[in-house]
Amino acid sequence: MHIQQMAVPLMVMAFIIYRRTKRTIGFQPYKPGRLVFRMIIFAVIMIAFLVNAALHPTTLLYAVPGTLIGVVLVIFAAKHSTYQWRESQLFYRTHKWIEAAVLILFLGRFFYRFLLLASSSGTQSLQNTQYGQHFTRDPLTAFVFFILGAYYIGFNGYILRKGKALQKEEFPVEPTL
Repeated sequence: MHIQQMAVPLMVMAFIIYRRTKRTIGFQPYKPGRLVFRMIIFAVIMIAFLVNAALHPTTLLYAVPGTLIGVVLVIFAAKHSTYQWRESQLFYRTHKWIEAAVLILFLGRFFYRFLLLASSSGTQSLQNTQYGQHFTRDPLTAFVFFILGAYYIGFNGYILRKGKALQKEEFPVEPTL
């Protein structure tokens, strides 16, 4: 494959990784619509994977512990979240180690799958990426997805609830809560 054929997909992937990194690290603006949208997307995908698990029950062996680990991350993140008012807008952030763990899970799994697909032949990689099949051959992908899915659904739900409560209060005198 020539470098010209790979340039556009690599630039798109680099942009996606940049955006994900920027949204994971540091203070994020409280935008309820974006949080609800993410929760819905992750919930729909998780339900689709669970429906697929009816065909491949081994997926459940990785979905359950992945979901439980995601819930533990949510509990820890909720206890260590910080909120700030900046120019009359609410911002939030979780603990730096939770941010790092979520980012490492996402990027590590992303790069692993990318390298796996790039190293396999075209026909073989197409067969491996058919819907649902790669989760039975590579259950670690399902495990990591359920960790991230449970984390994002739970944490975004927590931020929505906490943000609504903080916005009911008037703009605070002190900018950091």
